[in-house]
Amino acid sequence: MQLGTIEGEVDTSSFDFRATEEVGKFDFVSVKSNDRWVLAQVDEVKKKTDSTIATANIIGYRDKGMTRAPRHVIEPDSIVYSADQELISDTLGLKDDGLRVGNLETNEDIDIFVNPEDFYKHFAVLAQTGAGKSYLTGVLIEEMLEQDFPVMVIDPHGEFSSLQNPNPENPEDSKGYEIKEYSPNTDINKSAMPLEFSSLNFDKKELQTLIPDSLTNSQMGVLYNSLKRLNEKNDDYKLVDIMDAVQHEDSTAKWNLLNYLEQLEDSGLFSDNPIDLKDLVNKGEASIINLKAVEPESAEMAVYMLAKKLFDMRKKDRIPPFIMVFEEAHNFIPEKGFGQAISNPIMRKIASEGRKFGLGIGVISQRPARIDKNVLSQCNTQFILKVTNPNDLKAISKSFEGVTSGVEDMIKSLPPGVCFVLGNQYPVMTDVRQRKSQHGGETQTAETYQEKKPVKVFETRKRKSEVENMYGEKFSTTYYPLYLLENSEKEMLIDGIENSVKAERKKPEGPEKDILHKVRQGADKSSIVDELGISVSRLSNRLKGLREKGLLKEEGLALKESVLDLELKEEDAAEDDILEFDADVAEASKRLKNASVKEIYYPYYSSEDTVYDPILEKEIG
Repeated sequence: MQLGTIEGEVDTSSFDFRATEEVGKFDFVSVKSNDRWVLAQVDEVKKKTDSTIATANIIGYRDKGMTRAPRHVIEPDSIVYSADQELISDTLGLKDDGLRVGNLETNEDIDIFVNPEDFYKHFAVLAQTGAGKSYLTGVLIEEMLEQDFPVMVIDPHGEFSSLQNPNPENPEDSKGYEIKEYSPNTDINKSAMPLEFSSLNFDKKELQTLIPDSLTNSQMGVLYNSLKRLNEKNDDYKLVDIMDAVQHEDSTAKWNLLNYLEQLEDSGLFSDNPIDLKDLVNKGEASIINLKAVEPESAEMAVYMLAKKLFDMRKKDRIPPFIMVFEEAHNFIPEKGFGQAISNPIMRKIASEGRKFGLGIGVISQRPARIDKNVLSQCNTQFILKVTNPNDLKAISKSFEGVTSGVEDMIKSLPPGVCFVLGNQYPVMTDVRQRKSQHGGETQTAETYQEKKPVKVFETRKRKSEVENMYGEKFSTTYYPLYLLENSEKEMLIDGIENSVKAERKKPEGPEKDILHKVRQGADKSSIVDELGISVSRLSNRLKGLREKGLLKEEGLALKESVLDLELKEEDAAEDDILEFDADVAEASKRLKNASVKEIYYPYYSSEDTVYDPILEKEIG
């Protein structure tokens, strides 16, 4: 269908066209140039009184199996058409088989597939909370299971055992999958089998890794002597035998070492009757490692033991090739500066070598900036849903090719359930298909209740219920972090993520405070002169000082509004709704000498389509 005609200047990367038919952002269009059909995507649409002008970014044309950008400028006045299904699929290099993620967001007739073998070269699913990250991960696991892949899911929140249940909201294509569930905590995760590892014949290196703190030279000597004596007996030994051998050492360094070994024993991860790790990796079956209500230290140990032992078994070809999916991956593979996990070294090794041995990893996270960049950059295929945090966007751009500034802008505005698939030659915006199995991410029970924490928040001028009634839809609250700096002369508000100054002003001094108090009460100049007993000229000088400090407007006695005037209140907030401080408090404090520092939050209300500022009382973004 003819959509319009190119007008104005044209270069090799984009063009504008006057639309004569309805056209929307992200629509694919085509233009014939030098006897080739060139594909482009609408980036912006502007409507004037008498016309509609659309801007399209040129993708290119297909030549010898490659998508190539045109070297010659498309002629002005060329006719712009709606791109057909064949041209879109061919130019973007879309295949018609493999793992089906969904359909092209702008054309539901075009299915989006990814190459199954690419998952052994690792993949990532990245999104902010609520964008559909866990739902998409469930879709990918379903697809892998239908291709008979063995899959293991590290599941911190107990969401993926629902894969075994058919989706009641998808009656036409509902299906449950074969799963086995394991957990170090079967008291809470009652449907899970115990996840326990062998306590036999630990070596020195393995114990060093599992012990949370670095051992001193003296402690290393005690451990070495104890293991040496046990090995000389040529018998199997258990963790309790190591503890007994350490206790018989003469060195006083043994006591802290014994404490570490007791922590390993108390973790419940080690047993005389451990799980057979071969049972965790079966074709067409998902092993769910449910870590809900498991202490972080024990969860890290469990992940380390699984990754190390299964990778060793895979290298020896004792188990089939498989995919290991990590939800909340930033907890197990953190970037430097965001903590350290004992699983970090083995995960880096798998990221760099796993593809050679048929062990692929899936990195799933809402905080890309907090994932080890060496691991993230190894992910060959990426699924990017909505991300707005600037640090996370920067991490994505640095790790993956194809994420241009234009793609970044689009990522920030993606609706829930829509993702960019990167791995082809061009990022493909995809509407994720409906799950066949039940989504576990939405289940709310007493066990999954998230405790709230008190935070200092600016008081809003509109309540959330008022905004919901105004728009006729539900809103959630997001708390944006700020540092409030204050000394005897000045106060300052610092962005807690970007470390930039959001507001600042000098404080009133001495008599200025009394005058400002009267102004806030609504007093006029004559009343202030009478009540404070000062001359008109002295009042004029004081008012001038208040204006210079940004406390009064340039004329009259009107107060100059500032966010610093807002009252603070304490509010209970769910942790998922609180954005974390990325700016270092010490760096922020340098902006104001001898200042006290408070962590406070600015609230925003958001729905699927709207972000509302309840203090400025307007939509933003």
